[in-house]
Amino acid sequence: MWIEEYATNLTFLTGPKLLGRYLTPETKTTIQNKAAELRGIATDVRRARNSRVWTFSIPREYPIKFIENRNRFQVDISGTIKGNDDSIEKVGTLLRVWSLNKNICYREGIDSKEAKTLFDQTKRRVIVRFHFDRREEKATKPEPIYHMQVGGVAHMEENCWFPNLEIPRLQFPPMDIILLSELVLVNFFHDDSRDLREKPEWKSLVIKSQKAFQNQYFDDFHSYINCETDTILGKLISV
Repeated sequence: MWIEEYATNLTFLTGPKLLGRYLTPETKTTIQNKAAELRGIATDVRRARNSRVWTFSIPREYPIKFIENRNRFQVDISGTIKGNDDSIEKVGTLLRVWSLNKNICYREGIDSKEAKTLFDQTKRRVIVRFHFDRREEKATKPEPIYHMQVGGVAHMEENCWFPNLEIPRLQFPPMDIILLSELVLVNFFHDDSRDLREKPEWKSLVIKSQKAFQNQYFDDFHSYINCETDTILGKLISV
C-alpha cells in the first residue's frame, strides 16, 4: 500500500546517512512516532469494509525541526495529508523560517517594544512563513488549485514579521514533507548537503514523493500549456 511505503520513507528519511544530521533530536522521535501512526492508518484502511477517509498530520506545534544553520536561521515544517483508502486527496504544508540573530529579529525604529520583549523571552522570531496548500472546495476567490501563500495566520509566539497576507496565492505544485526537506537542504544547507543530495537513496525518496504528490499536477499543467483558448493561470483558477 502507498500509505505503508510512505511511512517507511519517513522513517528512512531520519537515518544518520540521510537527513538525520540536519534534524534536532526531538524531531527524529517525532517522525518515528508519526511513521508508526501512519502504519496504523494503513492497517485501518486495509481492514475497512467500506471506503475509508483518513487524515495524517504533523502539527505546527510539534513540527519537523532542522538544526540552526551557519547564518543562524532555523527552519521547521509541518503539514497534513488527507486521503481516501490508499489514495491522496489533499496535501497542505507549512514552512517557517526562524531567525536566532537579534540584529535581524529586532529592527530599531520599525518593530514595537512588544516585539523586542517577546524576542528577549524566546530568543527567536519567524522571519517568513510559506503555506503550500490546495484550494478549498467552497473557495470564492480566484486562486490556483495548488498554490503557495506567503504569510498566513501566525501564532503569537512566532512574533512574525509579516501580518496575515491572504494574497497573493501563487501557482505552485503540491509539496509534502520529503519534498520540503529537499527544498530546505538546497536553500539553507546547500554546500553541506551537496553529497547527500547526490546519493541514489536520497534521490529515490524525493522521486517517490514527486510521483505520489505531483504527477497529476504536472500532467494537468502540461495539458494547460497546450491549450489554445485560455492561459495557464486562467485554467488553474477555473478548474
